[in-house]
Amino acid sequence: MPELLAFVLLLAITAYSTAGGVDFGAGIWDLLAGTTRPGREARALIDHAMAPVWEVNNVWLVLAIVLCWTAFPPLFQATFADLYPLFTLALIGLVLRGAFFAFRHVADSPRAHRVADLVFGVSSVLTPFFFAASLGAIASGRVGHGVGQACLNPMALAFGLVSVAATAFSGASFLVGDARRYRAPEMVAYFRRRVIASGFGLIAIGTISLLVIGLEAPSLLRSMLLGAGLPFALVTVVLTPVVMWLAWRGLFRGNRVLTVAAVGSLVFAWAFAQSPYLLPGKLTIEQAIAPPGTRAVLLAVTVVLVLVVVPAMGLLYYLDQRNTLESP
Repeated sequence: MPELLAFVLLLAITAYSTAGGVDFGAGIWDLLAGTTRPGREARALIDHAMAPVWEVNNVWLVLAIVLCWTAFPPLFQATFADLYPLFTLALIGLVLRGAFFAFRHVADSPRAHRVADLVFGVSSVLTPFFFAASLGAIASGRVGHGVGQACLNPMALAFGLVSVAATAFSGASFLVGDARRYRAPEMVAYFRRRVIASGFGLIAIGTISLLVIGLEAPSLLRSMLLGAGLPFALVTVVLTPVVMWLAWRGLFRGNRVLTVAAVGSLVFAWAFAQSPYLLPGKLTIEQAIAPPGTRAVLLAVTVVLVLVVVPAMGLLYYLDQRNTLESP
């Protein structure tokens, strides 16, 4: 059961990294859209595509936090004690992002609208950066040495930059699909180019990050390239250029699934490479797990949550992709 709950926690983190990452990526392209006519059209497409579904992805963040503090209390205590500055900045960014996404719909002047666009876009960069930086700080092995001391280190920065590149990549890939759905060929071409550009950025930043991991945590790199993390690392290495090639050729069937697999495998590669440790060298899954009674209740609640929430979310996405949630 400890391993099962750890896997459920990993699934929640991965779901937020992929589903929430698409929305963060859309916000990044919103920030970079500029004021030209194509930029304005891109921003309108982003706004229209995100509106029905952007809030629902936070379900996975809430689930991950609840699982962490109930199933693995020592992990929760150590990470939130040492990394509270990173989590605070990420949550501030999350709140500002949501607030200003709503504010820009009621902005009554061009200046207010520009401010709302700017805050929404910048928050879309900072939020995934700081969430992923916290994972990098954990992977560095520095968590547990004192409040705030683990926050600023090369691995935290590397994980944060990879997250921003991955969210930009997944956001562009999904926006190609939205542009096709709305029959906007100019926007299809616009975001196809950004899939390719962000894919090159992800490959470059990911390569540099591997070098950083090799210097900071050699055992983690060995496990990612030669151990349990290898299959997932290979999935990312193979699928990222495949998605780029398909975008270049104008082939779109299955692109979203391949993008989710490529980005989600990044999270799996880190987690499996680090296993069985939750905090490298300090805290294993077995050492951190809650008492048996808590585990049983938590597992039952998780099953009920999956049975209730997952079909509802699936229906929401199904209706959205068929434009049945559109205003008359």
